[in-house]
Amino acid sequence: STDTSTDISTNSGTTGQEKELKRIQTYVNDSLAEVTKYGYDQFTIEMFHDELVDLMTFVAACSSNQNSSIKVNANEIENAEKLHEKLNEENATSDYCTWFLRVITSAYLKKDAGRFVHFLDDPNYFDVPTFCQREVDPMGKECGMVQVLALAEAFGVRVEIEYLDGNALLNDGKVLMRHTFGADAGVEAKRSNSSEHANDGKDDSNPVNITLLYRPGHYDILY
Repeated sequence: STDTSTDISTNSGTTGQEKELKRIQTYVNDSLAEVTKYGYDQFTIEMFHDELVDLMTFVAACSSNQNSSIKVNANEIENAEKLHEKLNEENATSDYCTWFLRVITSAYLKKDAGRFVHFLDDPNYFDVPTFCQREVDPMGKECGMVQVLALAEAFGVRVEIEYLDGNALLNDGKVLMRHTFGADAGVEAKRSNSSEHANDGKDDSNPVNITLLYRPGHYDILY
């Protein structure tokens, strides 16, 4: 197994990351008022919003208590284990937060329905609200490119996806196709399918940069 705790400790504590975490916390805190503008009842979804707020508070507390050295202490290991448990316990924090993230995604799509309707490649859908009702809101539905785009933009983060889906590889079969969503996507698109990104790692100019590996029906977090 990979040791993610070392990676967390060596990248925490920077001013940019602290500001970004605070920004995302603020967005999550304010998101309940925003999503209720798009057909969601506050009293019905408030519990799910509270779970996401609590999770972000826990993450922020863990981050503020981490040291900047490579060596991790017992408290950091305990916090990492607690976070792992929260994110994997069914019918609890994990599912509640996942569903509210779906609500945020739906609300963002509906907020700019005129733009996102052109991203709906399923001929069964002609409008964004119907798409959200059937493909975004229900648990168990797969996340397509339009949902990734909406959620990345909603949170103001960058998501890069490497596609291992049977399509032709780039650079003589050495590089996977990559799509970039969210923050700085326009800039990244210029290099996203070139050989330059094969080993470029993280971009320090954007503290939140998530890279996923897509296989049909499944996403893995790479870094």
